[in-house]
Amino acid sequence: MRYFFIKQDIGLPNSIRYRDFDITGRSHLFLQSDSERLNDVTVLYLSGNGKEARPDFIQRPVNMFSFRLKDLLEAYEPSLIFKDVILIHKENSIQYNYVQTLIEQLDVISEKTEYYPNQTPKRLILDSQKIGYHHMFILNGIYRKDPIVSLPLAESLLRRRITGICFEEVEVE
Repeated sequence: MRYFFIKQDIGLPNSIRYRDFDITGRSHLFLQSDSERLNDVTVLYLSGNGKEARPDFIQRPVNMFSFRLKDLLEAYEPSLIFKDVILIHKENSIQYNYVQTLIEQLDVISEKTEYYPNQTPKRLILDSQKIGYHHMFILNGIYRKDPIVSLPLAESLLRRRITGICFEEVEVE
């Protein structure tokens, strides 16, 4: 099976902007083990005029998907944990619903992965045996923290005419 890193398209023109966060800044990664210490609902305020493009996947400050994709993600990966995030344009009385997605971290790096002398991956290869039937996960360790999705999940997302998501294929043995 084929797998892809998914990233937020930060080059999306006229994208939403947070009032209190830099969308191009650092991302915070919360995992399923963090679910008990997180609020069930979080509110973030937006700046702008309320006519911005809303991506279906937001990585900063945390991994969030638009609420319309929640059922699809849950169908492919039932172990996901969701926390509601409400993005509000206070001045324009507009709100958008997202879900913070807490994704399982898996140790699925193949022994065939090639490394630079400082132990960062030169050629990242995933082990399909270790992945098993997972359709969405994050790499365990010091590797990239972008979520990885399977080809069937990526295709299902694309059929829904998503906005603001970039895919990058990952090599699998």
